[in-house]
Amino acid sequence: MIKLINDKAIKITHPDKILYLKTGYTKTDLIEYYLSMEPVLMRHNKGRPVVFIRYPHGTPGYSFFQKNLPDYAPGWMQTMEMGKHKPVRYLILEDIADLVWLVQMHALEFHVINVRKPDFHHPDLMIFDIDPPEEGGFEKARHFALEAKPYLEQMGYHPFVKTSGKRGLHICCPVHPSFTVDLVMKAAEKAARFLMNKIPGTTLEVRKNRRKGKLLIDIYRNRAFQTFSMVYGTRHTDAATVSMPVTWEILEAGANPQDFTIKTVPSLIKALGDPWAKMENAATGINL
Repeated sequence: MIKLINDKAIKITHPDKILYLKTGYTKTDLIEYYLSMEPVLMRHNKGRPVVFIRYPHGTPGYSFFQKNLPDYAPGWMQTMEMGKHKPVRYLILEDIADLVWLVQMHALEFHVINVRKPDFHHPDLMIFDIDPPEEGGFEKARHFALEAKPYLEQMGYHPFVKTSGKRGLHICCPVHPSFTVDLVMKAAEKAARFLMNKIPGTTLEVRKNRRKGKLLIDIYRNRAFQTFSMVYGTRHTDAATVSMPVTWEILEAGANPQDFTIKTVPSLIKALGDPWAKMENAATGINL
């Protein structure tokens, strides 16, 4: 089957192949999800370097993480070679057809870097990846985010929040893309240490054996070439959950990441609009 997307022809093989084994969602279901989400997904992700996780036989099952776009990818997919130690041939997301081609290659997860074309040296987002302890799970992440919001605002930021699609949350503060990666990382660490002093039971310690029972404020997504789950991107969970932006009001009302799947999110966006619609005009400086 040939699918024409924005004048780009993509050969879709085995469109009825089940990629989410527990729910029965097929390759076609996933492709239709991404096509339905094109306007809002591209608003937040266009121009970003993308890496992806492929599941040749669907999820749960064997998977592998891929940074380099394959040499056999269509010529219309844009790439950029960059990297800290070894150059990586990153896909630069320019069209929803890019994601559809990768779904055809059984990519079920997409992760992006907090920079955008044409400037890959100055982040436009400061990210706090909130990873709760096993005890309490998402509810601990939710309560932390609500408590952290006014402190971040006090520091001069305009925080937005999304589910990671799994157990955690991402608090994303838009910043003017005029600060280096190192400076944004430094500002993120300063903010995180301030939050640690205000909110008990939190840590910057990544190693699980050293943070038992504590919530991790992961600022390391701000390091060069680190990634975070793509806004509106799918995860490899049984229910095909989505990394979903939510308003602070919805988070306070008790948002649950299991509510946001490839089957529910398009209708939610149609009914409520993009919760991050105002992000484009909310960028700030950084607090050093």
